[in-house]
Amino acid sequence: MNTHLTHRLPSPQGVALAIMQACQRDDTALSDIARLVQADPALTGRLLQLANAAALGARPVVSAQEAVSRMGLQTVQNLALGFSLIDQHGTGDCAGFDYPLFWSQSLLMAVATRDIGNAVRLGAPDELFSFGLLARVGCLALATVYPEPYTAILKEALAPELLLQHERAALATDHLAMACDLHTQWGMPAAFSEAARLHEAPEQARLDANSRPAKMAQVLHLAWQFTNFIVKPERESAQQIAKISKLTEQLGFTPTDFDQLADAIIAAWHALAKQFKIQVQPTAPYSGRVQELGAESLKHNAQAAAAAAPATDSQLRVMVVDDDPVMQQLLQTWLATEPHIAIATANNGMAALTLATTFRPHIILTDWNMPVMDGCAFCKALRASAWGQNIYILMLTGNTSDTEITEAFAAGIDAFLPKPTTPSSLHARMHAAQRFVQLRKSWEQNSEHLTHASNDLAIANRRLEYAARTDPLTELSNRRAGLMALTQAWAAAVRRQQAMSVISLDIDFFKRVNDQHGHDGGDRVLEQVSQILRANARGEDTVCRWGGEEFLLICPNMPQHEALLAAERLRKAIADTPVVLGKQTLTVTVSVGLASWRADMTNYEQLLTEADKALYNAKTAGRNRLAQSTDT
Repeated sequence: MNTHLTHRLPSPQGVALAIMQACQRDDTALSDIARLVQADPALTGRLLQLANAAALGARPVVSAQEAVSRMGLQTVQNLALGFSLIDQHGTGDCAGFDYPLFWSQSLLMAVATRDIGNAVRLGAPDELFSFGLLARVGCLALATVYPEPYTAILKEALAPELLLQHERAALATDHLAMACDLHTQWGMPAAFSEAARLHEAPEQARLDANSRPAKMAQVLHLAWQFTNFIVKPERESAQQIAKISKLTEQLGFTPTDFDQLADAIIAAWHALAKQFKIQVQPTAPYSGRVQELGAESLKHNAQAAAAAAPATDSQLRVMVVDDDPVMQQLLQTWLATEPHIAIATANNGMAALTLATTFRPHIILTDWNMPVMDGCAFCKALRASAWGQNIYILMLTGNTSDTEITEAFAAGIDAFLPKPTTPSSLHARMHAAQRFVQLRKSWEQNSEHLTHASNDLAIANRRLEYAARTDPLTELSNRRAGLMALTQAWAAAVRRQQAMSVISLDIDFFKRVNDQHGHDGGDRVLEQVSQILRANARGEDTVCRWGGEEFLLICPNMPQHEALLAAERLRKAIADTPVVLGKQTLTVTVSVGLASWRADMTNYEQLLTEADKALYNAKTAGRNRLAQSTDT
């Protein structure tokens, strides 16, 4: 991009700019960011609403300090940036760019990415929300930098899948590249940018299927397809539903589960749109629209089948295209001697194209010289479509010069049948064509089986990986995954000389709960405590079940004075949330131990030892209290 145009790119202003600048400094604390957030009441309100969206019954977040602590610096920065862009770019100079529609789509993508990603355990909900909100900011960038050319591009690219090629042809760049440039400029994680770059066609990316960028791209792709279906009703179709269904199946959703999730996404989208003052059209529930489209599709298919009476799957479908009625009839007569064959005819290439979309021939015999559209033009038109590339095409012609043969093969024919022809020549070419069709069918079946097997294996691997890293009862990280997160956080703290803390929690008198209420009651207590911990943790924190009734929070970039506030908030949230066991209500408390990284520590085991000592001190001091490491 020309340097003199970069100043027109979308960029943060005001409080959002101050937050981004503060986040780039190594000495910035969460309290510093919270003070900046408080300077903008609108931003504070938006962050509080998002922070409370996944509260899960825990005490609501009521202050900017708590919201920032829960979300983490990176997520707050991304959200402040996104909200700043919404406020600045509600309108613009690009006449063909629908700014309200863009932000309506972006907000729906944000909610869909958050809720779908949260359902598949991809990451923290607030982080996923900001990810979805800014994924397609490249479109806004092109509309801002090139307002007049982009208006023309949008008029030409009537379908979303055509937008990229029109952008590249006219501007030598596209919205995906622009988005990546902006993400890098704004200091967003590389995994974020990579997933955004790939989200329109993640299947083309050469990424490890189990890598975080690949999973993020897959979730964002589903969110994008879902958004196009919901926001653009003129493009509603059974094909879109089929595509969405396939994507949800790959992510492990059942149709019923995704229908319910989709309806919840739409409801949340409408609620947030009111808060953010974004225009959103009334939208019917997704589940109802799927049923309606399914019924319409079945009705349409039945009518088409009755009208066209196409060949059965066991028959070989052959189309004869010739403007000479005598030759057309002669070819039909000779072909009729072949077993299990269905024949359709057309007298020019244009009529044959229309018929081919419903007849879907396996083999085409076409003349070269015909009115309206000749044989070569007909072949080129067929090969331009995905389904037309698989048809075996025989060209009937008396033209046999090298130039004409080269032209015909360049147009896409597979073989010649010279004129005048004979029955034996026709049958010989037909047998070769049938071998091709049979081999193609076998290859497609094998490819489909391999694809299904690969998808099943990938889903199974994801489930196994998830099971290996997750506690089955609480769905928190297990001890193994916690140790991996602790190792990474420790290495980052040592390398960057940054703060980190660990918070150890133990449920008080848990054996008494099991004795009095049985193991089902104990499991319910563990589930509720884990929900409160997850809801009150920041996006960058790792919450794990350490063993039995003990939990551990690993908090990167959190100094001890902030960890004290966070640990006390956790202790109080658990004590203030009673557990309902049948007709009884049980008050649950936890003892909490806290330790923070110091430069004199030699390994993370020392950090865990100090947290354990602090937890022991909290228990011996009477339980339901917090103690911190006193080692210096």
